[in-house]
Amino acid sequence: MIKVNSALILYFTAFVIYIIAVFIDSDNLELFSKPIIIPSIYYFYYISVRGKIDYLFSFSVLSFFIGEILHLISKDEFYVSGLIFLLIPYFIILFFLVQDLIYYLKKGKINLNTFSFYIILMLLVYLFFNVLMMVFEEDNFEFFIYALYGVSLLFMGVLTFVMQINFTNRTILYSGLMVISFIMSDLFFVFHKKLPDLIALKIINVSTQELSFFCYISYFIYRTKFKLYGKRNIQN
Repeated sequence: MIKVNSALILYFTAFVIYIIAVFIDSDNLELFSKPIIIPSIYYFYYISVRGKIDYLFSFSVLSFFIGEILHLISKDEFYVSGLIFLLIPYFIILFFLVQDLIYYLKKGKINLNTFSFYIILMLLVYLFFNVLMMVFEEDNFEFFIYALYGVSLLFMGVLTFVMQINFTNRTILYSGLMVISFIMSDLFFVFHKKLPDLIALKIINVSTQELSFFCYISYFIYRTKFKLYGKRNIQN
């Protein structure tokens, strides 16, 4: 338990220092704190599953880390390549969420005939098209990447909400928090890109982005611990 707590303490300490660094615009402090965030939270995952790691999941975390470091080194020079590395895990997460939905479909009937489902669906579609209109003037390749972000988040949102309204467990809870964090992070990334002088937009962007890694790790820890897909349950 001490090792697990120390990993989380390291993560949240680096998280807070990074937010402070962004607020005071300290590049040196950012360079010190940001590279610690993902490795520390991955170490928390490694301890929690007792070394029984999922390699596809680990690859997705590595891709997140590479994208973060590329933008940290030079956001201008590695902007597009960083976006691509940060996008790759989204499709891996979609794969995991589709697996989850298939699993739960075998457990019971899913009801989509609820008012809240259609409200969330309309909200996600509304955000998707409006954010794309905000970046429409970008060059074709960047716009294509933004569109892929939007499509993946749209499907993530639908899949997680379908599971949220039909089933209840910690895996589903953290999957919902994860997707909300991703949506908030990317939404405020676009807002900050359009209004770069507003530091509050950047603070919300980076804080939700780094928090999304904690939610993603927590989602996969509980996903591993549950007896999904016939895998052996890992005891606490």
